[in-house]
Amino acid sequence: MHLLQIEVKQSTGKLRLLMYVLGLRSSIFLIELGVGIWSNSLSLIAGSGHLFSDLLSIGLTMLVTWFVQGHFIGEATSEYQRVEIWVALLNGLSLMAIALLIVWEVIGHLQSPEPVKGSAMLIVAVLSIVINGFNIHLLHEESHHDLNVRGVFLHSAADAASSFGVLLSAIAVYFWHWLWADAVASLLVVTLLSFSAISLIRDSLQTLSNQHT
Repeated sequence: MHLLQIEVKQSTGKLRLLMYVLGLRSSIFLIELGVGIWSNSLSLIAGSGHLFSDLLSIGLTMLVTWFVQGHFIGEATSEYQRVEIWVALLNGLSLMAIALLIVWEVIGHLQSPEPVKGSAMLIVAVLSIVINGFNIHLLHEESHHDLNVRGVFLHSAADAASSFGVLLSAIAVYFWHWLWADAVASLLVVTLLSFSAISLIRDSLQTLSNQHT
């Protein structure tokens, strides 16, 4: 009984943590998408695609965690663990799909560069770095113990790194009018997305394989 109470407390703490992260990342998602469309920045739109995938993963993980809080029995716990693994796998696959879509868009932008508002990119990139840095701080400890929290942590780290790339490209666009820099920053996002996706897919498949052995 004492062990079950500990598990329920851990589940509640995880749910609260994910709620904080969901709120923060929802705000930056809306900002990156809106400003990306308005400023014609492919790198910001690509970043918002990364965030959207992350929001779906967080939402699904929160739903399963909430279910377990109300139905905490051995069978439910086993089902919860299996669903979490499948959510992590789905998250990794969705990241790969987004990466391929971004590559397709980058090819078009490199062939026919379009005007980009560098000042807007600059402001949003700085804001994204700050928010993702705070997310990384919140998630770091729990990411060592939970596969899906680790996935969210990797998303935050990758998005912070890609935001730094967007920051550099925004400076290039704003001061030197290098329109191709926005597309190049998008390729950085693709690279980071791919690394995160491969890591999640590999770990998820390995965990599923261990469950069947």
